[in-house]
Amino acid sequence: MKSLSIPLILLLSACTATATSSDTQPAQLNYVDLTLKANKEKLANYWIVATTIEPKYPVSAARDGISGCVDLIVGINSEGKLQGYKVRSSYPQGVFDESAAAAIAKWRWSAAKANPEGKPVLTSYQLDFTLDYGKETSSKSRLRKDKFLAHCGKDRV
Repeated sequence: MKSLSIPLILLLSACTATATSSDTQPAQLNYVDLTLKANKEKLANYWIVATTIEPKYPVSAARDGISGCVDLIVGINSEGKLQGYKVRSSYPQGVFDESAAAAIAKWRWSAAKANPEGKPVLTSYQLDFTLDYGKETSSKSRLRKDKFLAHCGKDRV
């Protein structure tokens, strides 16, 4: 009987010492959702961009004369740093995504006066990748510019 009671006691004590799932969950941040176009101007009430880094233009895109854009949904945490991101859309799809993400990961924001506690927010940024065609007026360059504006125009977002 003694040999059965020791493992049983160990098993019961292990069960009572196990943390519940709510004890092991990381704290959830409650973000203010400013991802809609109508809420974009409200970002200034929460965060002001303090540091921006220009994205690196992919060599293959520059060589091929490709312009485009990446629309990112970003989470700004209570320290004014990027908490995470999601590509909402990009044109051409996948060409500039990594460069945009690498750049915005280095951005920093300062809390606005109306946000002294540093309330985290979700917002969106569009990073544009454009080539300067100079005085080039060929039909090919006009077509590239028209495609860029159709997919990346500011009133599209």
